[in-house]
Amino acid sequence: METINFTSIKHTMKKILIILIGLLYLNELSAQKYTSNYIKDANKVGIEWWEQVNNGKYEVAYTKFSSIIKDQVDANAWANQMSILMNEVGRLKERKVVNTYFKNSLEGFGDGFYVIIEYEVKYSKTRNHRENLVLKQSDNFEWEILIWDYTFQGLKE
Repeated sequence: METINFTSIKHTMKKILIILIGLLYLNELSAQKYTSNYIKDANKVGIEWWEQVNNGKYEVAYTKFSSIIKDQVDANAWANQMSILMNEVGRLKERKVVNTYFKNSLEGFGDGFYVIIEYEVKYSKTRNHRENLVLKQSDNFEWEILIWDYTFQGLKE
């Protein structure tokens, strides 16, 4: 009859467990690295998009929209709407990112790569102005504007 060396098995199981924990940790680090890159790349696209809007380059900004937005409004109507809005809020004084985060699923839109960016903004004619973007990575690995919105409490007198 053969005897089983439980000490050896226990030692081997510990090694396997340590290796598995190490692999899970490396996988998590890798995921965090990619998430950071996604956020950085999406932030760059978001800032460029707002610069186009603030400089009256509405047709160029429109090209960064996802097909979902393009299906809802055409370029000319959107450009006219933005021109009116930008005249109402005034000249951009400052914009800073206050929050950015990554999601791999978004209610109503399903699985994907999404970055949500929240901005605190100062325009010459508004106060307590906030802007938000939701960007989605397209099938071509490009960040597109999926949702944009803004709030402000009132115009300055």
